[in-house]
Amino acid sequence: MTPGVTQMKDTRSPVKALYIYNFATLIDWPSDYRKGDFVITVLGDKDGVYDNLKMKFEGKEIGSQEIVIQNYASSSQIDKAHILYVAPKNSGQISTLNTKFKGKSTLLVTEKDGYLSKGAAINFVVKGTSQKFEINKSNAKKHKLIIADRLLNLASSVVE
Repeated sequence: MTPGVTQMKDTRSPVKALYIYNFATLIDWPSDYRKGDFVITVLGDKDGVYDNLKMKFEGKEIGSQEIVIQNYASSSQIDKAHILYVAPKNSGQISTLNTKFKGKSTLLVTEKDGYLSKGAAINFVVKGTSQKFEINKSNAKKHKLIIADRLLNLASSVVE
């Protein structure tokens, strides 16, 4: 580290990772998604959210499914995911992802202003100094995902 340069501690990634884990427990997937591994994929940044998910949640279980954490640089590498977190640098791939996962039960989670209207079901936002999230129920419904009321109540805003 360069003397005189202070490294900002990443305090938001552990919070986002915990939220993503909670999304996994508070969303109901269709029966064909309740077999095999529970796959959480991070598109983009390998450090931050991915590292936190891998360290804290890989190998735990959602129901009877073991959590597997994956990381890819390109949307073309992703096959099946229960939850797909799109890092801000990769948010330009959102329309490709909407096409690729149309009709599949993948929860798209983004972190860019206005992305609920671009197909994301959940979007991370910062309100004041707090990490929050907003939900688009109709985008979740298009992917046959049922969001528990408890999760809806935690959201900073819900779009029907």
